Amino acid sequence: MANSDDSFSLSIKQENPTVPPPPPPPPTATPPPRETDLADEKNQSLLNSLRSTSLTPQEAQTCLRSLTNVMTSGEDEDAALFQEVISKLNESELKRMASLLTSKYDHYFLKIARNKNGSIHLQKLLGKSDDADTFFLAAIFRNFFNVMADEHAPYVAIQGMRVFSREKKRAMRDKILTYAVPLGCDQYGSIALNAIIRDVSFLYCSVALFDVVASKARFLSYSRYGNIVVQQVLKHCSLHSTRNIGVSLRGHYVELSFTEGGRYIVEKILERDETGVLVMTELLECGSDNLVSLATSEYGHFVVETALKVTRGVLFRGLVNKLKPFLPLLRTSPQSTTIAQILESVP
Repeated sequence: MANSDDSFSLSIKQENPTVPPPPPPPPTATPPPRETDLADEKNQSLLNSLRSTSLTPQEAQTCLRSLTNVMTSGEDEDAALFQEVISKLNESELKRMASLLTSKYDHYFLKIARNKNGSIHLQKLLGKSDDADTFFLAAIFRNFFNVMADEHAPYVAIQGMRVFSREKKRAMRDKILTYAVPLGCDQYGSIALNAIIRDVSFLYCSVALFDVVASKARFLSYSRYGNIVVQQVLKHCSLHSTRNIGVSLRGHYVELSFTEGGRYIVEKILERDETGVLVMTELLECGSDNLVSLATSEYGHFVVETALKVTRGVLFRGLVNKLKPFLPLLRTSPQSTTIAQILESVP
């Protein structure tokens, strides 16, 4: 009987071998901080720095670097952080922020203004505090040509012209007028001037700008970018400025008509009855060979076509009579086929 019990016990042990205890759980790792916590911490740190009235030079440098990184970042979270920070600043704190951004010889201000995202964020700071605007205006003036001749920075100055106080707007206007010609001859400077010319909210500046452009129309019309500025003025200005440009260019219409940009200027002057006579007189006075060369040239034929389409009376008949002897040549030139058709239609 005992042997039987031992056999039964052995059978149970074989069917139920001892199971080792499970390994102890690994030590709990500290979870990474949530992004919202990091953003809140970064936000508060930036706010504290901008609100502080006693930053050490090292703390100011750290704040400037952090602010520059946020303002030039293309990340949505940084844009939201910047918007939240400036929404919590009062006028005196905005003034302190402007003072900080325009310190260090405007190094950080220019770095931000020349950046696409930075330019957008700087524009949002303008007009919120007149004291802050004083710092921004001073920085713009210290670097005026470099700001206005940049790809992105001019839009900071242009926004200032919208939202600054009346006194600051007048100061901006005077600066624009002083630099109008060199800016007009610059690739990005001309774009900035054209933006001012087109926007009716800048009439307080553009009317005087039209006069400056008109007085320098001859020089600007021969410039690659300046001629586009002249075109914009002719498109948006009054008859008074158009006439002034027309008078400035007298004696140069034929020569300008041979150039790509110049021909647009000449056509715009032709299209107004009050100034078209200036161009027509010059076309009729030039030599026949020069006129035919113009009519068959890559750009000049557009001017001759326009002259035949918009002019009437004695001046029209005079141009027709001057061109008709060359009709066979005009028919064969690919540039002057339309001119030939117009001449053939005139009895």
